[in-house]
Amino acid sequence: MTLDEELLRQAQAAADGWADAQQHASQAKEAYHQTVRRLYLTGASMREIAEALGLSHQRVHQIIETSGGTAGWKPRSGTGLACSFCGATRSDVKYLVAGPGVYICEACVALAHQVVREADEQNRPRTHLDPLPANSGLGCSFCAKTDGRRLVAGPGVRVCDECLEFCAEVIAAQTS
Repeated sequence: MTLDEELLRQAQAAADGWADAQQHASQAKEAYHQTVRRLYLTGASMREIAEALGLSHQRVHQIIETSGGTAGWKPRSGTGLACSFCGATRSDVKYLVAGPGVYICEACVALAHQVVREADEQNRPRTHLDPLPANSGLGCSFCAKTDGRRLVAGPGVRVCDECLEFCAEVIAAQTS
């Protein structure tokens, strides 16, 4: 049995369109969640946000919590350094690896490794991480490279698989 070449081309084009749509949907979801979080952080109540967006209060709470913006959220500026992914301050974590204007704690390194391994979004009470497609065109917040590396996105920051390995090595060197 031979494949119909025209149908095969159509299937390949549809697969490419689907991959593009998934990438755009992932980026739109991240932007939406971050905007809802910013509404909350600028003083709007969760109930006000829910009413304005036609969502339940519980859904708004979930969006804000997974984006790192609940009452336990700690701003990155102010007293000392903080993880750019979860907001935990230097005094909250055992290790904090610094990049150019960004930081990542040992818990977020472990969570991001899990995202890379499973290629699926992961949640912890303070943060939400999503895998990004290699062709997203976005760069790593640590090395700024955009050359098809596997990226993990947090709230407004990204880390590639190579930088994650480096961070894990830095943390391992500190523990030995």
